[in-house]
Amino acid sequence: MVTDQEIEREFEEFSVTIDDLSVLDKLKEICILCHLSATELVEEWIAHVTSAGCNQEPDLSSLEDFERKQSLSKEKKQKQLSIKLEETKPLMFSKDTIDEVISEEYEDLLECYQTPGNKLSTKRPHTTPEAAINKRHASLGRSPGPAPFSPASFSPASATPSIKYSSRNNSGEIVFSFNPSGSDPQHIIQQHIPATHLTVQYATQKDALLNSYKYMFQKQGDKATVLGELIDNMAEKLQASLGVEEFSSLCIPTQEEVFVIGRICCDSNGKLNSQSVVLEGSQELSSGQQIKLDLSELRQFALFPGQVVAIEGVNSTGQKLVVNKLCTGVQLPFHSPVENVEHGSEDITSEPFLMSVAAGPFTTSDSLLYEPLADLMQKVQNDKPNLLILLGPFVDTKHDQIINGDLEEPFEDLFDRQVQQIVKATEKLATTVVFVPSHRDVHHDFVYPQPPFSTKVNTAEFNAAERIHFVSDPCTLVVNNVSVGLSSMDVLLHLASEETVCPPGSSDRFGRLLKHILHQHSYYPLHPPAEDVNIDYEQFEKYAMLPYNPDILILPSDLRYFAKDTLGCLCLNPGRLAKGHVGGTYAKVWVKSSPDHLDKSSSHILQRSLAQVIRI
Repeated sequence: MVTDQEIEREFEEFSVTIDDLSVLDKLKEICILCHLSATELVEEWIAHVTSAGCNQEPDLSSLEDFERKQSLSKEKKQKQLSIKLEETKPLMFSKDTIDEVISEEYEDLLECYQTPGNKLSTKRPHTTPEAAINKRHASLGRSPGPAPFSPASFSPASATPSIKYSSRNNSGEIVFSFNPSGSDPQHIIQQHIPATHLTVQYATQKDALLNSYKYMFQKQGDKATVLGELIDNMAEKLQASLGVEEFSSLCIPTQEEVFVIGRICCDSNGKLNSQSVVLEGSQELSSGQQIKLDLSELRQFALFPGQVVAIEGVNSTGQKLVVNKLCTGVQLPFHSPVENVEHGSEDITSEPFLMSVAAGPFTTSDSLLYEPLADLMQKVQNDKPNLLILLGPFVDTKHDQIINGDLEEPFEDLFDRQVQQIVKATEKLATTVVFVPSHRDVHHDFVYPQPPFSTKVNTAEFNAAERIHFVSDPCTLVVNNVSVGLSSMDVLLHLASEETVCPPGSSDRFGRLLKHILHQHSYYPLHPPAEDVNIDYEQFEKYAMLPYNPDILILPSDLRYFAKDTLGCLCLNPGRLAKGHVGGTYAKVWVKSSPDHLDKSSSHILQRSLAQVIRI
């Protein structure tokens, strides 16, 4: 179903802002009635107002006329389709009319089933040519393509340019800046001196996900054990933070206030709301029992399914817990900048460095030419960042041509081409490149946590073995003594769609969603997950938990781009490099650590770093 955010985002591409909720509801109604996506709706609307010569901003009166025209157009298309189906309906014969086949019109019917060597007639059958040209191999003999970093070098031979993308006029526009120090970000980024040494490694190498694993063998008992352990682990931290001697069971009625702990659940299959919240206890404390929560005493709260919380309240009947106080988690300590990641590892420098971050899709939905990716590589060659982080999808399972089966080569070959061209583009820059997979990558394991990409590209040919890193999704890296958390999963959108908030419409929505992740110590705290997310919970417990509060947290999302300070952490959503038929955004971050920083309540890089979100 089309959401408000999708419609608002598509209208923003045409500088149209919708503030009236009734107009948004009407637009969603039109999408449902006319079977339109958000992109198709906005395209039809722009075409409508252009032809009618009226204002681009929709209102209820103009939408009624628009809906009427869309309904007529839909009926006309359905009528044309029914006529076409009737015309193309195959001719059927019964035992009574089979003699009609034996006529001049069908005299060569049997010849169509004979091999060429056994044909009795010289008449050519109505079949395809015997020597059909294989389009997939026809391009092998072609002359070499254009320059290495043009869009054509990233794409299949049959790809065509995106007209809408090439006609954009806002490339390079800085749409968002994070600048706590108040200095000139452009000057600092342009005048930066490349770091002489850049170290990139997992925060905990021994616990890193390095190889593929067998999935789809998960047992319900093992899953329940992991979910129970997540409650128990959080209970230890909250017990120390709140000064609680011990948590009580959910099953025991009492007239006194007690502290309990458990996981937020919904009492039905619908969306969570204040009347449907239940708390599920752990096996150890409450034998997995559930109890309904009465939240009427709370003035404000923000809850989502899967959230582990501690509650102070009264359970007088054993059937309902009246909540007086709610604790939604505790923040982990930051990574110490002066410590090595592991004993015996090489010393990690604290040199400042420039980082570019981009998230897929890397090509527009109407083309496989990968023009946005080629443009990004040109930006990288101009800016010369020390670190380039690329988060999938690279071969997007939601791309129109992949859905329709129009791709004439294996998905893996298309991905390998992107990797090879990226390695070539950064060869002379000494830029370290980190590839993060996505569950939307059609050629990769469809499971979360997701192992690193595998590729046939030999990075040693480009002397790039040490600077090209394929990492898992999610992961926590340490780059020059700065911890960086990465996940390509759109956890922000998933949390936003399931969260219930009181009072409704509370401010700083992004900050609230980010606090959920940092307080729950998990890259994906939502349970049950979104429909298209397949979690292996045994691996989740090992590889999808935060080892400590990261200095920088990068979470690409379909929600609006941002860079903000949340609980002392620099949180970044660079946006998508391509959004439908148009270009999107990427980010540049100037990172300067401070080893002598003593304030443990925030990152040691926060006040000395800059971030920009830029249109491609």
